Amino acid sequence: MSADLPQITLQELQRLTDEVPVMLACYDARTQRCLYANSGYASLGGLTPEQALGRTIAEIIGVDAATHAQPMLDRVLNEKIAVSFSRSYVTPHGDEAWIDVSLVPSGEPGVERTFVIISDISARRRAEVENRNSSERLHKFIAASLEGIAFHVDGVITDVNPALLRMLGRTPEEMVGKRSLEFVPQTERVKLSEGLRSVEEISFESLMLHKDGHVLPVETTWRKLDWHGHQQGISIVRDLSEPRAAEERLRFLALHDVLTGLPNRAAMNDHLARLVAEARQNNWPFAVFFIDLDQLKRVNDSLGHGAGDGLLAAVAQRLLKFCQDSAWSKRSPLLARLGGDEFVVTFSHTDAAASLHFSQQLQATLQQPIGVLGRELVVTASVGVASYPGDGDTPSQLLQHADAAMYLAKASGRNTTRFFDQSMALAADRALTVEAELGRALQNHEFDLYYQPEMSADGKQVMAVSALIRWRHRTRGLLEPDQFIAIAEGLHLIVPIGQWVLDTALAQVPRWRELGWKKARVSVNLSSNQFRAPEFTSNVLASLARLGLAGNCLELDVTERMLMSDDAATAMSLNVLRQAGILLAIDDFGTGYSSLSRLRFLPIEKLKIDRSFIRELPNTHSAAAVVNSILELAQGLGLTAVAAGVETEEQRECLDAMGCRVMQGFLFARPMPAAAFCEWLEALLARG
Repeated sequence: MSADLPQITLQELQRLTDEVPVMLACYDARTQRCLYANSGYASLGGLTPEQALGRTIAEIIGVDAATHAQPMLDRVLNEKIAVSFSRSYVTPHGDEAWIDVSLVPSGEPGVERTFVIISDISARRRAEVENRNSSERLHKFIAASLEGIAFHVDGVITDVNPALLRMLGRTPEEMVGKRSLEFVPQTERVKLSEGLRSVEEISFESLMLHKDGHVLPVETTWRKLDWHGHQQGISIVRDLSEPRAAEERLRFLALHDVLTGLPNRAAMNDHLARLVAEARQNNWPFAVFFIDLDQLKRVNDSLGHGAGDGLLAAVAQRLLKFCQDSAWSKRSPLLARLGGDEFVVTFSHTDAAASLHFSQQLQATLQQPIGVLGRELVVTASVGVASYPGDGDTPSQLLQHADAAMYLAKASGRNTTRFFDQSMALAADRALTVEAELGRALQNHEFDLYYQPEMSADGKQVMAVSALIRWRHRTRGLLEPDQFIAIAEGLHLIVPIGQWVLDTALAQVPRWRELGWKKARVSVNLSSNQFRAPEFTSNVLASLARLGLAGNCLELDVTERMLMSDDAATAMSLNVLRQAGILLAIDDFGTGYSSLSRLRFLPIEKLKIDRSFIRELPNTHSAAAVVNSILELAQGLGLTAVAAGVETEEQRECLDAMGCRVMQGFLFARPMPAAAFCEWLEALLARG
């Protein structure tokens, strides 16, 4: 494909926007004069687009309409947020029309321009008026609705439907004639009062009171309407109890290990951060114990992974009871499973002698026989200890140093405890050599990309392909990302490395299309620092432009943590990328802090289920429940779900039965260099 594509002219853009079924305009935020208008918007004032330029809102749409819009425009300028509302107006021909208006700020750091996007909703409004004129149809509707509905006059309830009565455990006599505020907690009454006074349609989340006294989380949509010449209000109430419970379940799963129910790595990191802050403030020492079981691989190899999982669950319960029964400190030790056969315990207010005694007692507790699948197994553990503040003053340092001490315990014959010391610190210093080499790796062209396809469930169609970076180290061989990406983040090299990955991956797309994969799309992982770099979005778009590629050939994978902030810049970057046609996916879904209420508003199209859940299928019920919940969530939000790490036919069949239609893993194909992937792709396409 040629990169010398013709550019769109301003005249062509004007013709295009004149054809779309929306009214578009742009105003200068300082002068509030029109910078651009399409023909649809200009026609609101009986003008041409050229005549609208330089005019104020009032000069184009009239003083009354401008006065109505001014409060919303002030919100856009003052709060730097997009605002939407609906209103009616009289056309130049004298007809009444209804429109939805969205005001969108632009500029950084202050608002420099305001975009106006208007959709004609007259047909919908006329249909609503027609429905309101039929009391019989309305009555049938509200009676059959699964959502609660109430009518109000001056804040007093005049009618309710059965769904709302069931929701609150009330009878009609207990609600009709009462003020709406009586059915919400005191803390929510100001919010409800503001909603009832609103002129426009408004939706908000709040709480309502059940007759038995418990509180229900609800979403209320409030609208005023004219009913036979009288003003009434209508509230549509949706019970959020089940969605909230599902969100809480996902939040729990994000912070807990699926197999054992213990806190996971993310939860331990958060706990350590709080513990360090508390210890720094109060000058309290504490210790981190890194525990690695010595027998798990042998159990897995001899009795199978089911026995290994049973052993891990039993060990977790025994360690948990030991920690809960410990009365050696004011705070009980916290136990977490980091993954595999690795556990971590934090022990507060301690010294070296107490730490050694604690570790010895812990190891003795583990050595009591454990029954698994009718067998009595004896477990030992290698334990590494790092203490605050002597061995580190950050969570990552403490975990890293405790881990290093654990490896020394393993090397010393297992079933023993070792404390971190400076000899281990010297080994860590040697790791700095890797940092220096990494700084030169990009210049020396030592990186390579491997490609692993995402496949249809039947393995016959390639849906996308992931680009995976490798480092061809001159002495250590081929290194995978987890061996150097964290170092690249710390050295601020991730931005240039990420740009190289993007450019190199996109350069393969034309070759794949030549082979017959017409809908070729490559997926690239983003780091947090790369995503938040000032020129990130413009660099992505420039990469596409250089190769003459459309946005739909690129998919960018982000993490849940990167998306869950309310940062306006994050939202703007996501929208710019999505508007360019680029697909956005959440990688390792289920291991972060997703908020369902926020997730549904993000321009995300794909959820990639973390491989840690897939690994437990089909034998672990809890893993199956998690995967099934994520698949149902994706379906409900209209997203594509991808199962990562599919390695066995049993896993594929289980996922297929659950309704997962896209998978990735060794069962289908391992990551391959570019040339090998082309051969694989050509063979797949040849099979039809």
